Amino acid sequence: MVLVVHGSPQWASGSSDYLVPPANPQKFGDFMGFLAARYAGRVQSWEIWNEPDEVAFWHGSTPGPAAYAPLLTASYGPIKAADPGAQVVAGPLTGNNFKFVEGLYALGAGNSFDAVGVHTDTACLVKGPSQFYFEPDGRIGRFSFLGFREVHAVMAAHGDGGKPITMSELGWSATTTRCARGGNAGLKDAGVGETNQARYLEQAYHCLAAYPYMTTGIWFNERDVGAADTELNRYGLIRWDATKRPSWDSLQTISIYGDQMTSSCGDLTPPTIKILEPTAVTRFDRGLYVAASASDSGSKLSSVHFYLNGKKFIGFAARNDQTVSFTLKDTSAVPYGVSTLKVRAVDKAGNTAIKELAITRVDSRELPRQTTRISLHLSGSQSLKTVRGRLTVPGTELMPTGKLMVRWQRYSRGRWVNRYARSKIGAAPFSYVQKISTPGRWRVLARYDGSGPFSRAQAVESLRVR
Repeated sequence: MVLVVHGSPQWASGSSDYLVPPANPQKFGDFMGFLAARYAGRVQSWEIWNEPDEVAFWHGSTPGPAAYAPLLTASYGPIKAADPGAQVVAGPLTGNNFKFVEGLYALGAGNSFDAVGVHTDTACLVKGPSQFYFEPDGRIGRFSFLGFREVHAVMAAHGDGGKPITMSELGWSATTTRCARGGNAGLKDAGVGETNQARYLEQAYHCLAAYPYMTTGIWFNERDVGAADTELNRYGLIRWDATKRPSWDSLQTISIYGDQMTSSCGDLTPPTIKILEPTAVTRFDRGLYVAASASDSGSKLSSVHFYLNGKKFIGFAARNDQTVSFTLKDTSAVPYGVSTLKVRAVDKAGNTAIKELAITRVDSRELPRQTTRISLHLSGSQSLKTVRGRLTVPGTELMPTGKLMVRWQRYSRGRWVNRYARSKIGAAPFSYVQKISTPGRWRVLARYDGSGPFSRAQAVESLRVR
């Protein structure tokens, strides 16, 4: 049995509002000791106040760890003295309030609880257990079902990874009305309907089963608490008219046969990243070509972003295993020497991966003469041709500076005549698609006139258009 004790009489708090805590926390602690002695062996878990982290249940002062910690510490000793085997729970908290837990540890209250309690049936919750968002600091959101992972991470960081987390309220309203409370009042649905309520119940207990430290999951609540179709009235497994919802059958099945689901609970795995160019031995000066791909097996890839020395210079929406590339044409502001290239990939669930590479900018004016080479490859249909190529410095990982010119030429009256032309950055691979409708002998001429220490180069590929 789990009992939550909250509220205080006027003689203890000085207020007619029972949600104002007592002026002397020890009075509350003594009362908890009395209750623990009276119900020793019959109550397994004591929750100290209900959702003390929010103004809905904590009045008279600003709710927070500093206000709550004295009440918790005053209760722990008397309860354990009366019933050593009883569990003392910090909270339960509103959502997975890991920052509140951090505050308790900072105040030295880590030795005053055996478990942390959370309530995930927050106002107008409509997202399922596997759906989540991230806080600005990258942690799973407090009001996500899976946010209990962050509560546990805080506990583990303070040596309490072995302590359990009790989810003494979880649930989804079956109402089909609009939200009437909280920050989303009037902006979203208030519930998920009966079918999704049952489905989310199954998913929730499946999720909890994957984490050994999640020892308690109590559905809120058994029966609707009113006839009107409102959010708070429609959390029940049993309707107001005493008929059973599908969620009743779902919970009954779990209680008899256990968790039958095999799918993963939430995509919490970040993407994997491959930096294709540059490499760790690449040297560049004026112009830097970058290319990468990423993939995610869970929720699929969303975007890929590039940074140089901490400053973002380009980002792309991207699919799994799609190569995205970019040429940073002006690198004059990049200092000579070692710089850090960072690639950040984000999947559709919001998971982020980062891969970094040290690259080197050199002053090309100080380099000896470098021999360059152009490679060309032609492909395409009879009338739509593509030439792909690359200017390189064989035997090195240098990225040449300057530009090269790519020309489509047709042989006419004994000479090659330029028909189409385009300049390309020397540091990057290039492609040039051209529609050719005139029959005859054609060729692609790529010419690099050299830049600094990089020598001239030229390449030709011929074709016949019929």
